Amino acid sequence: MKGREQLQLQTSYESAPVALCLIDPELRYVIVNARFASILGRPAYDIIGHRIDDLPPLTVAGADFARALIGERMAERDFHIADTDQTLRISAELVRDAEGVVSGLSIALIDMTERTRIAGALDRAEQRATYALRTAGQWIWELDVPSNRVTRSPHWKEVLGYQPNENTVPDEQLAWQIVHPSDRAGADRALKRVLRGERKTFEATYRILHKNGRWIWILSRGAVVDYAPDGSPLRFLATSVDITRQKLAEEELAATVRQRRVLEQELIRANRRLTALSEMDSLTELPNRRKFDKVLEREFRRTRRNQPSMALMMIDVDHFKNFNDLYGHQAGDECLRTVAEALRKTVQRSGDIVTRYGGEEFAAVLTDTDEAGALEVAARMLAGVRALACAHAGSAENVVTVSIGLTIFALDASGQPPTPQHLLRAADRALYAAKEAGRDRIATARLDGDGTIRITVSPDRAGGGAVTVLSPGEVPKFPV
Repeated sequence: MKGREQLQLQTSYESAPVALCLIDPELRYVIVNARFASILGRPAYDIIGHRIDDLPPLTVAGADFARALIGERMAERDFHIADTDQTLRISAELVRDAEGVVSGLSIALIDMTERTRIAGALDRAEQRATYALRTAGQWIWELDVPSNRVTRSPHWKEVLGYQPNENTVPDEQLAWQIVHPSDRAGADRALKRVLRGERKTFEATYRILHKNGRWIWILSRGAVVDYAPDGSPLRFLATSVDITRQKLAEEELAATVRQRRVLEQELIRANRRLTALSEMDSLTELPNRRKFDKVLEREFRRTRRNQPSMALMMIDVDHFKNFNDLYGHQAGDECLRTVAEALRKTVQRSGDIVTRYGGEEFAAVLTDTDEAGALEVAARMLAGVRALACAHAGSAENVVTVSIGLTIFALDASGQPPTPQHLLRAADRALYAAKEAGRDRIATARLDGDGTIRITVSPDRAGGGAVTVLSPGEVPKFPV
């Protein structure tokens, strides 16, 4: 190479944005620009004249340069400088003189350190993302909207138990082809809403067939990431994750909730049955004393609040001890059952109740009932029991009869309002009065404001009678 040509080449090398040098056919440095000298870590004048294999780092490529000088193509290659932690890319081109004779080899060094670092970081990030996705049973997929074909992460088949080179279904790259036939329409509708711009994000749950033959549940979420100039969607990007465990857990939880509801309903019914049994007399199948106390307390409060009137009756089978002595306790039990049924038939309103109070004694609460109404019901009770015609040789009537004591609670402004215990005491005294007056009849107790109990005893079953005034502590005495 002539001096003028070499000078022109040296000038162009100095202005180049990369590290350049020229070596002659003997692999000696002829031209070195400042960038190249900086990489070698010495001034240019100290490099020129040395052979390639004298000065690192290009000593590693000496043989490649020699082959390039005789016409072999030299591919680009990267090498790492340990001292400076640099990565350089080497490329070389033959230089010919005006006559076309090879006069040397032009060598370029490009600093790839930052690019290599970024590429390495990206590669590591991709590896971490792939590992995280694989571990979580997820994959990424991209839909080319115009062709309706899908590209998926390389590991997506692993989630389904397949090898990367195995086909899951025919034409698996077609959108929704791998999805359960029953789920395709729903997933496609959700996607179409996003593609039409009705929604910004896509979400769908569907099933995909695992290689082992079972269907696994998949949740996919995504959005359009690229549009054509006319605004139509071009690319759609989404993630998919295996949610089979969550789905099974949800189904198990739902089944547990349903079973719990069934058990709760069964428990409620059982509690109701137990409550009913605990409030029922086993002999007569009437409500028992416990139920009577609850109803009396409830209706007493309601009457005080709403100011209607209520009736309380105490009913006793006449000469029942004699009946047991004459006919035996089994007959006595049967007698009580038939009397209970007769009394039950006389009370027809849903709010009224007849109960077995204890032994041969019964009690009734009639809601929203005045004295006339109570006397009418009591008369039906007397007639109903007599109509049984249950033989009783120990009674003057020769049949089983009952006596009834009743009282009415109607709140007024006079005196101290009574309590349920006052009503029970009044009804019980009326019953005693009916017994003393000859049995098989009705006695009515009235509570005055000063606590005085006034009792009217019917002389017969038709009603009517004389009035006896009693103080709260007195016991009525009537001729039998």
